[in-house]
Amino acid sequence: MLAETLKLFFSSWYIYLIFGMIFGSFLNVIIYRVPNGLSIISPPSACPKCGHKILWYENIPVLSWLALRGKCSGCKMPISIEYPIVEAMVGLMTLGLFLYTGPSIILLIYIPLTYTLFCIMVIDFKTYSIPHGLNITLFVICVSGVILNSFINNFTGISLLYSIIGGVTGFGILYIIQTTGKIIYKQDAVGTGDLFLLGSAGLLLGPKLIFAAFVLGSFTAVISYLVPSLINLKKRRSEALYYKELADKITCNFGNTDEELDLLGLRLQLAYNLNAADYSEIEKKISDYLNENDLKNITVLRLFFRFTAVENKPKAVEILNKFKLDSSDIASVVRQAVNEDLLGYDSPKDNFDLLTDLAKNILTGKLLKFLNENRELILKESFTDSVEDILKEGQLIPDMNDRLNFFLKYNRHFQFNGYTAEQKKIIEMIEENIDLSKNSLKQKYLSEISYVYFKDFFFDESKKSFDSLLQVIQNVSIVPDTIKKMYNISLFRFVFYKQRLAFGPFLAIGIMLSLLWGNIIIIKYYEFLERMFL
Repeated sequence: MLAETLKLFFSSWYIYLIFGMIFGSFLNVIIYRVPNGLSIISPPSACPKCGHKILWYENIPVLSWLALRGKCSGCKMPISIEYPIVEAMVGLMTLGLFLYTGPSIILLIYIPLTYTLFCIMVIDFKTYSIPHGLNITLFVICVSGVILNSFINNFTGISLLYSIIGGVTGFGILYIIQTTGKIIYKQDAVGTGDLFLLGSAGLLLGPKLIFAAFVLGSFTAVISYLVPSLINLKKRRSEALYYKELADKITCNFGNTDEELDLLGLRLQLAYNLNAADYSEIEKKISDYLNENDLKNITVLRLFFRFTAVENKPKAVEILNKFKLDSSDIASVVRQAVNEDLLGYDSPKDNFDLLTDLAKNILTGKLLKFLNENRELILKESFTDSVEDILKEGQLIPDMNDRLNFFLKYNRHFQFNGYTAEQKKIIEMIEENIDLSKNSLKQKYLSEISYVYFKDFFFDESKKSFDSLLQVIQNVSIVPDTIKKMYNISLFRFVFYKQRLAFGPFLAIGIMLSLLWGNIIIIKYYEFLERMFL
């Protein structure tokens, strides 16, 4: 009797629809909290605007949102329509899987796999990163699927050996693309999270279907990004000019020649790329300063990279000859320079290799020898990923300016590596541990995060920070670093900006299509080719 009741229960289509919508509510929690580094277990759900705790009858999927007319019962502020859409979509996907397989035990793999891929798709689309926890969850599900496949009538249609080959194939395809991107563009063409995403799915799909998943994901990505990319090409120059013109209107008193040369080098690079009329004038100013002044090593290196970027390598080498090897902090200065955004998104290693290559042209050979002997020391990573340790170390720094620089260094580190949750924690640390009532500190903070958010494609956050910066600098003295960040945003927007592709969401779509209909799609494709060419 019990067995028949359970069979009837799990054979009812509406059970899967309801279960999916309920679980969709939980996926909303994951999608919101995981990128922000929050626990998915506690505290209980509450309105993010007023803190009103969500009561049980306000948390009924879809229906509660409709009953509340899309507003919080506490503060009456709008509740995003994303929440009921996610709940409805997850319910329909769960129902669709049931209709596809029937009341089968393989739903124990298909349902959690779909839920995990859905979370990855939404989070990656929003943040351009895949949380490590979700990739681990996906790997565990896929390995469980391989094990279950060995006992349940081979539902995937592939052997254990083919599962392993599929995993290697999925990981290998994107690893080759990532490596090629580093060689050609000097940056990762795809994120590491995407490698593990396709590699894990390859365990379940095998080599043939994981390749189909990659092709389907790539195809949907190209279609989805083609039109926005074409529109973006028209906007890039006008947006770059907006930030440049704002910076051009600002005047400030430079503390020394090195600060002024830093800014002139940045303006030179921007003028070169915008084909501006004042390029020659800026170049002459730099040459005059170089003939008259004894410069810091960090200024020499910055100008070296700027002239390399404008394809004037003879001048870059000439400037590099001014580097002084009798200083005690040479390694730290070189490390600072190769870690700065002087050539765009290049990694410190790429910048160091460029410096080493052109140092061969310096007759004394002492700089090249120093670089080769100290390569490991200069490029050695000195970062921790522990937010708690960062806070403790930062609080021990007595000088507020040095402390802010320390936190901003980690903000850039996490941004470059795609650690969205940790990056937000650093922002919280700055606001809690730095006296931002001081104008110079607030300028540095707002200009820096405006730039970093812009580089990381969080344009809304960048605009908010930049608007706050414009308010702060009204009728006060402007620090040179503020102007440099404005020029940097302009330079990045026009020169280094590439339409960033969140590939994970499209890979997730390709994986699900290949899992459910991959063989059918491949057969139909072959039939299409036969009709076209035979």
